[in-house]
Amino acid sequence: MSEAAISVDKVSFAYDKTVVLNNINLSVPRNRICFIMGNNGSGKTTLLKNIMGFLSPQSGQILIADKDVSKIDKLSMSKLISYVPQAIHLNTDFSVIDYLLLGRTPHIGVMNRLRQSDYEIIERYAHRLGIDTIFDATFNKLSGGQKQIIAIARSLIQDTPIIIMDEPMSALDIGKQVELIQLLRELAESKTIILTTHNPNHALAIDSDACFMEHGEIIAYGNSQQLIRNDLLKKIYGNNIALDHGVITNSVVFNVSIENK
Repeated sequence: MSEAAISVDKVSFAYDKTVVLNNINLSVPRNRICFIMGNNGSGKTTLLKNIMGFLSPQSGQILIADKDVSKIDKLSMSKLISYVPQAIHLNTDFSVIDYLLLGRTPHIGVMNRLRQSDYEIIERYAHRLGIDTIFDATFNKLSGGQKQIIAIARSLIQDTPIIIMDEPMSALDIGKQVELIQLLRELAESKTIILTTHNPNHALAIDSDACFMEHGEIIAYGNSQQLIRNDLLKKIYGNNIALDHGVITNSVVFNVSIENK
């Protein structure tokens, strides 16, 4: 068995005639966190959707646990990968607990009943993420940040070896972002995690890998502490972004110069 949880080999994808992914090669090791970064429109979300089989590449191959993603049925995929999209839209007034219960659907047996172990994993992650007090709340009436953290909890409750998240921290306050990063670090002892972010500090905060995309291509990939440097940051984000070398860890800072009028 390969050491890679996910292998993307020479994958290209286009919407009609617009090329979004161009000859992508990426190998994500098992039990590793990989942050995918890049400006809007660089191809991050499209890459995730190709990995999960939501979209099919025009060329190349994607392997999940050494299996061609195009040949993995939906039930098997739901046991391999859990997914957190950028936004969650429900057409029904699910309660929070109803939504969380969906995370156990791939594991329900022939009797179609939840077991005690199913409830235990729901309670564990709900408590860890601080949402166990709002089980009865209507999901659609919650704030964007609450919806996002609940969607993250549902993905963890699904208990898959691979977790894919598309900008999971975009609506979270700083405290929740730190809590989530700490939890992901713990989970990476037994799970592979791929997530997109617009904040390189997320990748610098813990031992992780970083993948930078630009115009549908991967332009840099490697250990985040070694990869994220001033020249790369300026290439991607412009001259007002810089790396600050701290005592404990490095961090990305920005400088906005305002001319006096």
